[in-house]
Amino acid sequence: MRTAAVLYLNGRRVVVPPEQSGMMLSDFLRYERSLVGTKVVCAEGDCGACSVLRYVPSAKKEVRYLPINSCIITVGQCDGTSLVTVDALAKDEALSPVQSAMVNAHGSQCGFCTPGFVVALTGLVEKKLCAGVRSGACSAREAKNATTGNLCRCTGYQPIIDAATAIDLAKCESVAARYFSKPQAADLRKIRAEALRIETDAISFFAPRKIADAAKALAKDPEWRLLGAATDLGVAVNKGKTRLPKILSLHLVDELYAVKATAKRVTVGARVTLSELRHAVMDRVPEFARFLDLFASPQIKNSATLVGNVANASPIGDTPPFLLVAGAVLHVVGPRAKRKIPLEKFYLGYRRTALKRGELIAAIEFDVPAATESLALFKTSQRKDLDISAVNAAFRIEWANRERTKIKSARIAFGGVAATPIRGFAAEKALAGKTPTPETLESALGALHGAITPMTDLRGTSAFRRVLVENLFAKFFREHSPSSAVGNGASAPR
Repeated sequence: MRTAAVLYLNGRRVVVPPEQSGMMLSDFLRYERSLVGTKVVCAEGDCGACSVLRYVPSAKKEVRYLPINSCIITVGQCDGTSLVTVDALAKDEALSPVQSAMVNAHGSQCGFCTPGFVVALTGLVEKKLCAGVRSGACSAREAKNATTGNLCRCTGYQPIIDAATAIDLAKCESVAARYFSKPQAADLRKIRAEALRIETDAISFFAPRKIADAAKALAKDPEWRLLGAATDLGVAVNKGKTRLPKILSLHLVDELYAVKATAKRVTVGARVTLSELRHAVMDRVPEFARFLDLFASPQIKNSATLVGNVANASPIGDTPPFLLVAGAVLHVVGPRAKRKIPLEKFYLGYRRTALKRGELIAAIEFDVPAATESLALFKTSQRKDLDISAVNAAFRIEWANRERTKIKSARIAFGGVAATPIRGFAAEKALAGKTPTPETLESALGALHGAITPMTDLRGTSAFRRVLVENLFAKFFREHSPSSAVGNGASAPR
């Protein structure tokens, strides 16, 4: 078992001093490695100024460096990986094509956000180069999507987009070609083949190779804090809301990185990122892939996991409503046994789950909707991007006929309207076997109102959330049952 984290930083092997393993990566880069190009502004993963590139091997054995937020991930979690910072993008004292484009387009004023934008756009270029696109330029749409997680308070963004569209891919060199090699890959495989256990006066850090060992550790000492991506806990640490003296990381458990898909079900391991998940379900569940574009930044999605979003047990988590209508089942591993928990039985109350001492979620499996079904997912928030939902919803209707005028079965779920994400069982029963007439919809909506208990907070009042429930309900039937009365222009059920 290793006693120190090891990573590659800008092509060089770094053995991390044990006492620094619990630091946020951004602090480690700035204060321990003097790589001050990486900036920290929000310390919440919202602004992107701290973005760095982390390598991810693709299915074709190519190496792709993807941007992540360094302010909300610990150094220990980067053990066994390769990182590239903005400080290393210039070559032979000449700016990279991305950096030069930013200068020429006047894409920087105060400059604090600029390194993050450069890293995000370098990630976009790297993605295109790895896909074999080695000429032409990036489109404005691609640039906007790539920089969704980056905030600027000076330029108004247009010069940054202009810079992105001026990058000549033919002049760009792959980050992987510069900073990743076969010897490095072999060394990283050797590093990741051994468990990691760090003990200092200030921190304990344990990264087992087997999930059973993680469960045993949790059962023996409940003070271990299980970290997936730390996109939530990292914020709490930075804001002084919590401490992480005992970190249990799953980043070395190979089996947790798997996505298994059949014609009817998809199983997602606990370490599969939301970006990897989106790619895996794009053809099988395109509506879910589209929905994944609506929340979190690229940097967050390149770190955060589906299992983490579920285990966090937030009543306004974005993925649980979909998973509830998709018949999701959690694969849970404990110190002595494995079991499966239907997601609808997982949430026991606000931030309370059915996990027992020593148990953790190894994977989640869910349905692939059939061709006879309609699936629609909604997120409503004050801002389009990078905002927490006021209400989110999922509708899955199996139709009894091709014309979609009769409902065979229904599944409806909401977040943000109760202490936990909920299924609308009574509403589903009111719709099953019925034609979606105004009377049927009125009855189902009444059942929904009886099941929800929305609260008033800074994102909306209780009354506002009830109106959102009504509007999303009506929107679904207008769009997915065009021959129904609602689809023909009848007023929304009230």
